[in-house]
Amino acid sequence: MIIKCPECGHQVSDKAPVCPSCGVEIAGHVIKCSNCGELYLKEESSCPNCHHTERHVESSDTTAEHASFVSTSDNSVQEPVVFVSTDTEQTTKNDKVVNAVEEAKENTADDNNAKTQDAFHNPTLSDNVVDADFIMDDSADEGVIAHAEAIAEENEKEENNTPDKNNHLSLAVSLLIAAITAAVLLFLYNQGVGISKTNSEQEAFAQAMSSSEPTVLNNYLKENPTAPKAHRDSISIRLKELSTTSESMQQANNDLSVALTSNSKEVLQQFISKYPDSKYRSEFEAKIDEMDWAQAVAKNNENAFLGYKAQHPNGSHSKEADEKLKSLMGTTATAETEKAEKPEAVELKVSEGERSKAVAAVRQLLQGINSKSSDKIAGAVAPSVNFLGAGGSTAKDIRRYMTDKLYQADVKKLNWHLGPPAEVSKTSNEAGAEVRVKIPATLDIERKGGKSKRSYVISATIKNGRITQIRW
Repeated sequence: MIIKCPECGHQVSDKAPVCPSCGVEIAGHVIKCSNCGELYLKEESSCPNCHHTERHVESSDTTAEHASFVSTSDNSVQEPVVFVSTDTEQTTKNDKVVNAVEEAKENTADDNNAKTQDAFHNPTLSDNVVDADFIMDDSADEGVIAHAEAIAEENEKEENNTPDKNNHLSLAVSLLIAAITAAVLLFLYNQGVGISKTNSEQEAFAQAMSSSEPTVLNNYLKENPTAPKAHRDSISIRLKELSTTSESMQQANNDLSVALTSNSKEVLQQFISKYPDSKYRSEFEAKIDEMDWAQAVAKNNENAFLGYKAQHPNGSHSKEADEKLKSLMGTTATAETEKAEKPEAVELKVSEGERSKAVAAVRQLLQGINSKSSDKIAGAVAPSVNFLGAGGSTAKDIRRYMTDKLYQADVKKLNWHLGPPAEVSKTSNEAGAEVRVKIPATLDIERKGGKSKRSYVISATIKNGRITQIRW
């Protein structure tokens, strides 16, 4: 039969000489406890589980209680009588029978015959006792052996199936390795997908930033909700810029429509100042030229044509303005000749040095205003000057006018430009006599919103190289 090895617990045949796992002796060395059924080695004095002591391992006197010989009146051979007390004892005895069979195989037939003869012929052997556990009939012996062989054969089959368990273990290890490999591949795939998404987002961002279509930018924000914050912020700023540009273009179109339909010089000048790079600038400047010429012709006086020349030095009517000025100056010369007959009305000729000195004083004042230089302004005017009709003004008053009136909050830069003097005269040949000049001038104003230009005719009186009166 198949039992568990008392030493290591592995299954083994009770007929096996030793346990194949731990090497402990099995056949004839294993006892089954009649009290609890535990198997243990014969060398142990009692059951390790319940500490029960079997009677067959006690003294020979105790063993003799289980069997006796019955003698006949004719001194025939005594037959053993087996006494079975309980079912548990019977099971134990059956196990012992198997052990007895093994021991019987080891004894030779001669030994058995000799012992038998001694038992019959030696009268002293009648007092000996034979253990009934080791006495079996032939049929019982064959049945036990057949049963034991069947169990041993089954055990061999189970041992042969052991490689299947090893195969199962190998299969489990292979599956574990496959699972780990699949996890690594999945991780690498996800990493690749993440990199691909990142590259796709960067391409979409670059395309959106290079586009001027708000629809493209809005689509980027819609399709890339998890894009980096810096990218989304840049797209939002770009959308605002496009919106502002669109509004600016709309405003420019509106201003252009007004300018094209307007006959106002101020409206045209404002458009040129606000949009200095407009393709309509030359057209509007020509229109302003015509307006100023028409106004000069309507006035038909020297100041009117001098004003036109100052505002349009290269204007389309510049030559006509010169002709008009000559004509008017010829009339003035005739009147001056008439006055020459009266000594009190004589005007003297101005030398080139006096002319240059007078123009230099005016130029220094205007340069001082351009550069905001108080020293230049003070060096160009007399201590008391009539400035723009205000008598008793000083260099500080001119400086204050420059700051409050010319350099307003949106003005970044001023630049006065003088033309050639149109008129220079004096009333006396005395040293330090007053010299009067009329000079055309333009004022360029650079504002935060654009540039503008104004034209003036400056009238000034200069004495001893200092301005005593000036207006424009």
